[in-house]
Amino acid sequence: MRTSGEERLARSAGGIGLATQASRILGLLRDILIASHFGTGIYATVFIAAFRIPNLFRRLLGEGALSVSFIPIFTDYLTKSKEDAWRMAIVIFNLLAITLAGLTLLGSLGAPLWARLILSRFSLEHQEMMGRILRIIFPYIFLIGLAALAGSILNSFNHFAVPALFPAILNLSMITALLFRVKPESEEGIRTLALAVLIGGLGQILIQVPVLIRKGMPLKYQRSNTVKQCWPKAGIKDQRYHPLRHPAVNRIIGLMGPAVVGVAVYQINILVDTIICGRFKSIVGEEAIASLYFGSRLMQYPLAIFATAMATVVFPTMADQVSRERMEELKTTLLFALRWVFFLIIPSSIGLIVLRSQIISLIFERGAFGLASTQSSASALLYYSIGLFAYAGVLITNRVFYSLQDMKTPVKIGCVAMVLNIILNLVLMHPLRLGGLALATSLSALINLSLLLYVLSRRIGGVNGKAIFNCLLRITSASLFMGLVCYLVAGALMVEPGTASTTQKCLQVFIPILAGIITFLLISFSFRFEEAKFLKGLLFKRLSKH
Repeated sequence: MRTSGEERLARSAGGIGLATQASRILGLLRDILIASHFGTGIYATVFIAAFRIPNLFRRLLGEGALSVSFIPIFTDYLTKSKEDAWRMAIVIFNLLAITLAGLTLLGSLGAPLWARLILSRFSLEHQEMMGRILRIIFPYIFLIGLAALAGSILNSFNHFAVPALFPAILNLSMITALLFRVKPESEEGIRTLALAVLIGGLGQILIQVPVLIRKGMPLKYQRSNTVKQCWPKAGIKDQRYHPLRHPAVNRIIGLMGPAVVGVAVYQINILVDTIICGRFKSIVGEEAIASLYFGSRLMQYPLAIFATAMATVVFPTMADQVSRERMEELKTTLLFALRWVFFLIIPSSIGLIVLRSQIISLIFERGAFGLASTQSSASALLYYSIGLFAYAGVLITNRVFYSLQDMKTPVKIGCVAMVLNIILNLVLMHPLRLGGLALATSLSALINLSLLLYVLSRRIGGVNGKAIFNCLLRITSASLFMGLVCYLVAGALMVEPGTASTTQKCLQVFIPILAGIITFLLISFSFRFEEAKFLKGLLFKRLSKH
């Protein structure tokens, strides 16, 4: 039986999913234009490799580790005193700004070293080009780190819409540049695109400021009403609030240290994949960095809409349940989130596997992105999609540990998965070329999820493992049958590669997808899947309000 809390979570996740979908559509348009302008050649490789460096540090100190450390503590302060919560947030904002500014300066100075590390087997000319692009793009770390903190504050107030939408600002900035300013297949083109990234980062901060002010963000420093809360020194009277000191700072740093390592596991995997592509380009191909990027971007589309949306929504709820010591409710929330996400993610992954070539051809194959680029990107998408449900499960399960303020366990398990990923990379790239790197990522994600659930089960006295396994089994069975239908329909519409018109490409994608959705829903309702009944009830309840 569904509860009002589960309905609220599903509606919130749906809202974030819609906002994320809008951003992802813009991101897809951005990637289409990048593919059309640069294909999977050297200019695409240089820009993508350069953009991954600031992305790595952004997730370490901004969007990833800080948010999972900040939200539980900020939420705890909110339940006691909104004024104290804002004081703490301003201190963290100031400290983060100083840290990011220093990191940006060091990164810009070390740009040539990063370029030589990533493109070690490329020419000196290409390494120097990447160094120049890195110097332009590195300040994005500062901008997006502060934007991510602002988003974490809003999420703590259960305001999800604006933080979910703000990535669209970056995409709009890059799309505008690609449409009107970027010169195809040139260094000048990727330099203009790097400048558009900076403009987008600034916009991501500015769009959140009005909402933060409405939530009560102070525009100037205030005196502390309770000295012990903000400056716990005996004997100090009327101590002015210090902009860089607060008791919560040590708590957040204590949680953030392991969280940085935990987030780093995934980001280091991406960086290692990129380095391997550069060092072993004779094996995986010179186009591997760009092909892996385009393949992973399509895989991340359903991941962001369904899994990231649900993980964002359930995190404050889980943190509140742990704070109130309601562990049975925590288990129920975890099971609900996993079942709901698997119901949406698994058929999506099967659809991507079956229709990978048709989807990539329809979306990207134009301009500098030719048939060879389609084939290499389709190989990456195939092997990434195998682990899509595991990536989603890790996102959800990690939130339980973060709610328990246990950052070390995901770190330890993530490190095991990272080491296995590196080993599998070196083993699988020989028979599968760039596809081996994507498969290694999927397998390491599956191992990561299995270990997380095992340890969590021992930690909180079970995680309804049998229910999770049964859910996986029946949804996978239905999805495989759906995949067979998609395959047969797509086969009937197949034409010679490289000869299909745009209309034919659309038919090759959308008719099999429609047939697959109908098939999956018919199976789900015929066999009375709980997730299908929940979805039906949610839709009818919404329709009845109109």
